[in-house]
Amino acid sequence: MPIDPVRDAAVDVLLRVFERGVHLDVSLDKTLRRRPVADRGRRFMTQLVYGTVRHRLLCDHVLAGLCHQPLDELPPAVHAILRMAVFQSLFCAQVTRPAMVHTSVELARHRSHAGLARMVNAILRKAPATLEEVSFPDPATSLIEHLRVRYSLPRWIVRDIVERFGAGKAAEICALTGREAPVCLRVNTRRGSVESVAARLAKAGFPTVKATPLPEELTVVDGHGLTASRLFQDGCFLLQDPASQMPALLLDAASGERVLDLCAAPGGKATHIAQRAPEGVFLVAADNQPRRVGQIQENFERLGLEAGGILCADGLRPPFRDGSFDRVLLDAPCSGLGTLRRHPDIKWHATPESVLRLAETQRALLRGALRLCKNGGVVVYSVCTFTRQETTEVVESLLSEGGCAPEDGPEMLSPWKTARGQYQTDPSDPALDAFFLTRLRKLS
Repeated sequence: MPIDPVRDAAVDVLLRVFERGVHLDVSLDKTLRRRPVADRGRRFMTQLVYGTVRHRLLCDHVLAGLCHQPLDELPPAVHAILRMAVFQSLFCAQVTRPAMVHTSVELARHRSHAGLARMVNAILRKAPATLEEVSFPDPATSLIEHLRVRYSLPRWIVRDIVERFGAGKAAEICALTGREAPVCLRVNTRRGSVESVAARLAKAGFPTVKATPLPEELTVVDGHGLTASRLFQDGCFLLQDPASQMPALLLDAASGERVLDLCAAPGGKATHIAQRAPEGVFLVAADNQPRRVGQIQENFERLGLEAGGILCADGLRPPFRDGSFDRVLLDAPCSGLGTLRRHPDIKWHATPESVLRLAETQRALLRGALRLCKNGGVVVYSVCTFTRQETTEVVESLLSEGGCAPEDGPEMLSPWKTARGQYQTDPSDPALDAFFLTRLRKLS
């Protein structure tokens, strides 16, 4: 029986993610360039790799009860095949059990040898077909362990969620991280109103709903093929989570001001600032990675927007004089734990130690952003995460140093206000990623 080329290519993706730490989206794109498949196969491969990465720990929990040898002693390719098979068994309704077993056995024979293929066959014939057949730790006595296994999250992340949001809400948040994120976009109002773009999308076969009160947000009912549409190519919208649209709204640039987006790639927030900017705003978008600076330029060009400058610059050593800008946006590099639905591989790379290192970098960047801002100017700090270390603790440490004060932003952001000048989306809200934002006024 010939091997399934889509599943075989999916194994390549998973091996790069699990063995080499390559980001999932990068690994998938690389495989699709090398091994192009039809549209239907592309969709199935995406489902396979994202689902297997998303539910990795749960798959290993199931396999540990079926395999007679330690999982880490298996050849990496066979381990990946087994994980992918369990994901199909539990979550892919369109895959029959015989198809799951036979394709996995053939993959194992292709990637290893006949003996391991027989082992894969024996294991998968006993694999559970539903989550109800899986034995989980008792949530009444071991809540953290239950949530860790059921929703495939590192223990430290579950513990942090429980400590911060309480046991009841923690289950909702953990469950949400295991789901696919909705396809959201930001309408480019320089190309048409939200209503007109929504009508054109519906006519093109992409009906939308308004999932939040954010002005340019639309959520697509079925986003497959959206970026291949003429509307996308013509710059009518940018794919962007609603929470990611909040920083530009909080910055609220005014006419005649000089504005800096200090960590701008790939350009979603910078183009939003430019899109909303009144006449006379001079915008500079900077990032420290040359390849990603190219992405900023591409997004500005496709959307038909202009920036005063797009450059490669290190936010820790910016090539600007102190006090050069009226407003500065710092969308700081962070753990990204608020985007696990979109980037499930993040949870396998992040550690408590990496969060602490990021928090130190965030403090240094925020100090630098305040130096670049004029007296009386505004700095907005945002991160797509919910850890205390990267959110409230970073801001509190800067406030304790003096020189700035929190200030409320536009009224439209009030639903997410948690303190003066501070905003946070609910990590259990399926309409948005989990973001934290603060607006600071620099004191004279």
